[in-house]
Amino acid sequence: MKLENMVRKVYPNLMPYVCQLADLPIEEMKQALGKEQVYKLSFNENPLGPSPKAVKAMQEALLQLNLYPSSTGDALLARIGDKEGVEAKNVILSNGADEMIILVAQTFLEPEDEVIIPEVSFVQYLASTHMMGAKPVFSPMKEDLGVDLDAIIERITPATKTVFLCNPNNPTGTVIPADELRAFLKRVPENVLVVIDEAYHEYADDPEYLSSVEFVKTYKNVFVIRTFSKIYSLAAARIGYGIGQEELIEAIHHVRPPFNVNSIAQAGALASLDDEQHVSESRRINQFGRKLLAELFDELGMKYLKSATNFVCVDTGRDSGYMFDQLAKHGVIVRNLAGYGMTTSLRVSIGQPEEMQAFAAAMREILEKEEK
Repeated sequence: MKLENMVRKVYPNLMPYVCQLADLPIEEMKQALGKEQVYKLSFNENPLGPSPKAVKAMQEALLQLNLYPSSTGDALLARIGDKEGVEAKNVILSNGADEMIILVAQTFLEPEDEVIIPEVSFVQYLASTHMMGAKPVFSPMKEDLGVDLDAIIERITPATKTVFLCNPNNPTGTVIPADELRAFLKRVPENVLVVIDEAYHEYADDPEYLSSVEFVKTYKNVFVIRTFSKIYSLAAARIGYGIGQEELIEAIHHVRPPFNVNSIAQAGALASLDDEQHVSESRRINQFGRKLLAELFDELGMKYLKSATNFVCVDTGRDSGYMFDQLAKHGVIVRNLAGYGMTTSLRVSIGQPEEMQAFAAAMREILEKEEK
């Protein structure tokens, strides 16, 4: 029997995750480039590393690898609830934010449903929509690449089931102003689920930003996604969570695998929430790195977007593929945004000062060679 007669009809729209250079672990990057030193600024990882408290808790949890983890992670749910001002029953754990997006799609999407996604946003929203055979409806961005909520409202039809928003947005780093989001939610029909991905919430220091956890308490159709991968630096542990009203949480539990978050990740996440010093230092390093990048891009005459995250989106004014390759020759790996139609733009993750200096030196050298 031919494979095309065995797989689901959505199969042609689904693509396996193929690691390019920017997606590789650092050691594999070094091998690919033949370099002893590589600066990975492509994955928005926290350069500080995990909290020592988290590492200690995870090491202790290793001694019980023979035991199955808590299926629901009640201790962590309660801790998150206390921190966010919600009940434990309003929280659900997942294997990273990616799985939470998938779980939402598996819970709510049918093939005839439409899903509205901003044109420049996290690719997992599109992948999960395709996985369920639903129809993606792309919404244009504002001229400044902010999320255009009015454009989303205009695209809502009786077939619309879900709207995905990323706030702050990846890969632009921009925030949706609180007053705009508040007005938007009042206009969205109650039968349309608004999923708001707040992966970069802890970095968001823009005064216009407001977490949508506040809206969860008012709207039954608002669901917030968070992760421990970014400021808590547990990307390899794969742990995220969602916050919503009890009915939404209960619905997602119907499709959630019973042991989707391992005990090591749960222990690390729980300890991370108790280490405010680590979070503060992560923010300090990030703010310093953003300042260095802003000064660099101003010096080079390059336009960049004001970021509320741990990365900066910059328009180099040159082919982004060319700039990516040139930086890679210097051992600096960033994210090429050509796949979003941003053919001259790069996304640069914030690293330690020495990583930012390496990036700056490489950029200056590339441009100096252009002038010769």
